[in-house]
Amino acid sequence: MVVAGPGLARADAAETLRALAGIAYRPALASWIDTRPATIQCLEIIAEQFYKGGETLARSLSSRHPIVVHTSRLSLGTPGALDRRELDWFVSLVREVKPLWVSEHLGFRRTAEVDLGYPTPIPLDANTLSVFVDHCREVMDRCGKLLLVENIASPLTITSALSEPEFLNRLCDASGCGLLVDLTALVVNSRQHRFAAGSWLARIVPTHVVQLHVGGAALRNGVWLDTHGEDVDAEVWALAADLLARAPIRAIVLERDERFPPASDLAAELRRVSSLVRGRLIESFAPGRRDP
Repeated sequence: MVVAGPGLARADAAETLRALAGIAYRPALASWIDTRPATIQCLEIIAEQFYKGGETLARSLSSRHPIVVHTSRLSLGTPGALDRRELDWFVSLVREVKPLWVSEHLGFRRTAEVDLGYPTPIPLDANTLSVFVDHCREVMDRCGKLLLVENIASPLTITSALSEPEFLNRLCDASGCGLLVDLTALVVNSRQHRFAAGSWLARIVPTHVVQLHVGGAALRNGVWLDTHGEDVDAEVWALAADLLARAPIRAIVLERDERFPPASDLAAELRRVSSLVRGRLIESFAPGRRDP
C-alpha cells in the first residue's frame, strides 16, 4: 500500500530497494556508455543537450537505463513567470524519456534580457522562498514528476535571512519537492567560505534527500572549484557514507566534465559508489509530490 510521505509518495517499509549508482551522460563518454557496463545502473542527462533533434538519442538512452533529467536553464529563482519556451522544451523532453525525477538548481540564471550562463546565488529570504515554491509546483505540475533542487558551488557569498539548509527544508515542506545534494559543491563551498560541510548536512532533513552528486574538486589560483575533472574527493566520499546512513537516497550520480580518465577508472569509482550502498536498504517510492 502506498502512503504519502514528506515531499514523496513512499511505499510500505516492507518493500525495499537499494540506491542506484549512476553517471552523468557526457558525449565524451558515449562510446563507453553504449557498451552498457554493469557498473552503470542509471544515467543523468542534461536536458538542453537533447533539445532540437536530440530526442531520438534521449529515448534510446532511456530504453537502456533508468534516467533522471537535469537542467540549469529554468532559473527557478527568477521572479515572475518561468520562461515559457524553456519550460515547454523541458516538459517535452521529460514526456519523451519518462525519467524517475527531474532536477534544477538553487539559484538565479536569467531574465528576459540576460543569461548569466549558470545559476548564481541569490538572497535566501521569505520572498525568494515564495518564488521558488511557486516555480517548483509549476514544474512538477507540468512534468508530472518529482522535482529535486540542487545546492550550487560559488565563490560568492550573499548575506541572507535564512541559512541554506533552513531555506531548502522550508522549500521541500512547502512545495513537495525533494533535494539533490551536490556533495562536491558543498565541500568546495565549505573550503572556500570556511564552514563545516558536515554541520551543513546535519541541518538538512534527511527524508528530503533523494539523490547525490559526487565528483572531483580542484584548487586553482587560490579558489576552490567543483571542476569534475579529478577523482572524487576523499571528503566527498566520507560525507556520502555519512548521509547514506541517515537518508533514503535513491541514486548517487558521478559527474565528470573534463580530463576524462580511462573507462576502467570511472568503473572503479562507480563500484565504490555501489560498495557504499551495498546492504543499505531504503524505502522505495513512486516519484511524485504531496500537496502541502
